[in-house]
Amino acid sequence: MNFNQLLCVGVCACLAMPVWAHVESSALRPESHAPAGVMSDHLHAKGEWMFGYRYLTSEYRGLYQGSSSITPEQAAAAGYSMVGRTMSMEMHMLDIMYAVSDQVTLMLMPMHMSMDMTMEGTGTMPMGGMQGMAHDSDAGMTMGDSMMGDPMMNDSMMDDHMMGSMSHSHGTSGWGDTNVSALIRLYASEGHSLHLTLGITVPTGSVDEKKPNGMFEHYGMQLGSGTWDLVPNLTYTGYRDRVSWGVQVGGTERLESANDSGFAFGDQRFATGWLGYRLAPWLSATARLEYEYEDQLSGEYNGAYPRKSPGDDTGNYGGEFVTAAVGFNALALRGPLAGVRLGLEWESRVDESYNGIQLGAEDGWSVSLSYAL
Repeated sequence: MNFNQLLCVGVCACLAMPVWAHVESSALRPESHAPAGVMSDHLHAKGEWMFGYRYLTSEYRGLYQGSSSITPEQAAAAGYSMVGRTMSMEMHMLDIMYAVSDQVTLMLMPMHMSMDMTMEGTGTMPMGGMQGMAHDSDAGMTMGDSMMGDPMMNDSMMDDHMMGSMSHSHGTSGWGDTNVSALIRLYASEGHSLHLTLGITVPTGSVDEKKPNGMFEHYGMQLGSGTWDLVPNLTYTGYRDRVSWGVQVGGTERLESANDSGFAFGDQRFATGWLGYRLAPWLSATARLEYEYEDQLSGEYNGAYPRKSPGDDTGNYGGEFVTAAVGFNALALRGPLAGVRLGLEWESRVDESYNGIQLGAEDGWSVSLSYAL
C-alpha cells in the first residue's frame, strides 16, 4: 500500500466522522478488537456472524546475512550469481466467523497471495558455472541445459548472465492456504478474557509454481506450504477505562515432513503484546511489539530447480525477528455504517537475525475491515 492509498484511507475515515457516534458502551468499544496485524483475537456471542476482509502488504530490500547487511559481491563469494534486489508481497484474506455458543466461535480464512521479485546479477559466475545448479535425475537436466535450451535465452543474454549483469523480474499469484479454526473461551470476567485457538491450515495453495523455463520458483514464492499445519495460539485481553491491552502466543507446527514438491517450511513460534488507548468513543490508538522465530526449510525440490540465488537454498529461510507496530482502530456506532470496524497498522522490524542470506524486510501494513450481525 503506497502513501496515496494510505492518504485515501485517512481522508475517508475523517469524512465519515459524523457516523462515529458519541456512545459509551463496554460492548461497543473501538479497542475491543486487537490491532489489525493480530488475528483470532476475539470471540462472538452465540448465533452471531462476522464477515471481515484483511489486507497485508510487505516489502523486502537489501541483502542480509545474520544481523548484518552484505553486498552482492559478498553473495557472489558465497557462490551465488544472482540475488534479489526487491520483493513485494500482498495478501487478501476473508475473515468469516460464526459463534456456535458463547464459548466457541468458528473461523474460516481463505486467502489470495501475490509476490513479485526483481533479481540482479552479482557480477561473477560462481565456481563451477552451470554445473553449480541442482540436477533432476529423472528429467536429466541441469540449469545449464535449461538455459541453453530456452529459446528466450539468446547468446547476448547468456553473455550478460555470465558477467552477472542480467536483471529481471518475475512473480507468482493465486490462492494460498486456508485456515480453519475454533476459538474456545477459557475465562471471562469484567475487563478480562482468555481464549484458546485451535487451527488447521488446509494446503490449498500451490507449491509447484514454476518459471517459464519449467524450473521451480524460489521456495519463498510458492503460494502455500503444501502441508497440513497445526496453528494454535493462546490470547489474553483486558481493559480498564480508556486503556486496553493484550498478549498472544502461538505458532505453526508442520504436521508433515514434506509436501508433494519434496520440501517443508520450518515451524514458527511467536509472542506479541499490545496496548491501546481510546482517543474518542469511536477511535483508539495502538502500539504493539512482536517476537518471531522460524526454522529453516527441510528437504528440497524433487524436480529441476536452479541454485544460482539465495532463495534457491533451504538454509536461507527463517531466523529470529522483533517487530514494532503502531496503528488505530475505528468503530461506527450509528448511521448506515453502524457496526463497521476499520483497523490500520504499520509495522517495522527493529531487530533481526536471518538464517543464511536473505532479503531484509522493510516496513509493512495491515488493514482490517469487519462487520458483525
